[in-house]
Amino acid sequence: MTVAAAASAGRWARAAAPDLWIAAPSDVLRDYALFLASRDVADLRSFDGPHARRDVMELAVLLREIHHQLPEARPELTAIDSYQRALVELRAGRISALGTTVWQVDLQSLGKTVLPSPALLPKGGFVVGLYTAAFNRKALDAKRLRDLQTLSVVSNSDWTADWSTLKALGFQQMVDMKTWRQMVLSVARGRADVMLAPFPASDDLLLLAEGVTLLPIRDVSLAVQGSRHLAASSTPGGQAIAESVFPALGTLVANGSLKRAYRECGFINARTSQWQVLNL
Repeated sequence: MTVAAAASAGRWARAAAPDLWIAAPSDVLRDYALFLASRDVADLRSFDGPHARRDVMELAVLLREIHHQLPEARPELTAIDSYQRALVELRAGRISALGTTVWQVDLQSLGKTVLPSPALLPKGGFVVGLYTAAFNRKALDAKRLRDLQTLSVVSNSDWTADWSTLKALGFQQMVDMKTWRQMVLSVARGRADVMLAPFPASDDLLLLAEGVTLLPIRDVSLAVQGSRHLAASSTPGGQAIAESVFPALGTLVANGSLKRAYRECGFINARTSQWQVLNL
């Protein structure tokens, strides 16, 4: 499914066939179009405001740098909601690049058929909250690791880094679900106690998703172990991204611009900076 609204929101809407296919989940493409609104992605300098979040920012930065480094390219956005399927499509060369970051360990499992970017988020840099329903007092009152370990946590076993981080922390009740929507609704309906989620930029830190509201367990957080990267396929389009765009992203990492973007979109959250990171 090509998201025409997202493409037409920037300069990427073209009548001719695209020469680059950039994949991201459908909710990211939807919010990217809303975030961009009438702006040109090539002119973006800040990443705060309505609909800003980590994966939307990553997609916007990638598309901006494609415009700057490959001005003749014609990216087209395509939706792939399954994390595992996105990796399969990348390895098969049916897409040019991923539009949002994935874990290094998952890219390593694909071998030399994919081309990773520099780490956009270093090891220990992916700090998230434990989110639960407002009625779940047991979860909201859990402040120590031994209390958290008694809770049921929902995640996706295909998300290797998330799953292994939770196992290493000693969670005994791990529920495997394959989509973000399923996870959110299972916690909202009390079928699981908690889920991992990045902190939103809002002052109240509430997670608003799928028509429900989840709350963070306050004063505690987790660092999902591993680094996160974008990746390109070994197709000609993918190689062009790897050779021209990924070095530009590396420069943004080195000069602090990308960290500032993660802060602006709310992923690096000053409101939780003093919370205990249980596994650091």
